Amino acid sequence: MDHNRKKLTGIIPPLVTPLDASGKIDEKALKRLIEYCIQGGVSGIFMLGSCGEGASLTGAQKRTAVKCALEAAEGKVPVLAGVLETSTEKVLEEIRCYEQLGAEYFVSAVPYYLSPGGQEGILEHYRFLAEHTKGSLIAYNIPPYVHYDILPETMKKILEIPGVIAVKDSTGDWSLCQKALFLNESGGILSGNEDFCGAAMLFGAEGCVPCLANAYPEFYSRFYRYAMEKNIDKILECQKAVVKMKKTLEFAGNWIAAVKYLCARKGLISLYTTRGIPEPDQSEIRKMEEYLRENEKYFINE
Repeated sequence: MDHNRKKLTGIIPPLVTPLDASGKIDEKALKRLIEYCIQGGVSGIFMLGSCGEGASLTGAQKRTAVKCALEAAEGKVPVLAGVLETSTEKVLEEIRCYEQLGAEYFVSAVPYYLSPGGQEGILEHYRFLAEHTKGSLIAYNIPPYVHYDILPETMKKILEIPGVIAVKDSTGDWSLCQKALFLNESGGILSGNEDFCGAAMLFGAEGCVPCLANAYPEFYSRFYRYAMEKNIDKILECQKAVVKMKKTLEFAGNWIAAVKYLCARKGLISLYTTRGIPEPDQSEIRKMEEYLRENEKYFINE
């Protein structure tokens, strides 16, 4: 394993996964979306996370998506492959599939369904993966989906494991995030919650993983730049804009479908989703468009 790999910084959108009418990965659309994000100044691409419907896609679909993303990125930015599974062994098996495709960065949440065995069990999960993985690991703290929280003290220990380069904190708990940032002054924390990504980056988070960056990468790239410059007025302005724009997601029956719609209306992808995630109906689309007419300006104007 290469333990000297650079840490992740900047804006890393958790990419939606474009599908065609038959449910197959729309490779042309995926490449178009990645090129759009890279041109918008993002620092990486996160595939197969929650926003990417990673838990709903088949193994073949996921392999196609990762292979396509690696080809589209052309080494310009890191491609992070999400690995959401029910056991450490299954996570490792999936990582090895992606390694064969050329992937070097892997995002693993705590295995869900069965108890991981407390905080020590969580640590053992990442130690085992680090020992058996060639690439770099990012720990994914998302208790709403896996039902277990990685506590700040555990995050610190995880970041001390050789080969683990970051923790993506998607708890939505500012108190927990703040404590994690203060405990890890050497860095490694990525904010996975847009509601306080400005504050998190100001307090030391090395970047943000915002779903809205799928459609608005330039805005978030500016946001990150302002955070690095400690430009409080601009950070506040951007965070207010995020609060306004996130409300767009509330008009659809599912927030992932809403993010896909924001990309589809820009001609980047089609609106197809995996089974179980309803596509926005015309009434929902009309409400989103009415809201966007009044509020999208906050994301477009410098």
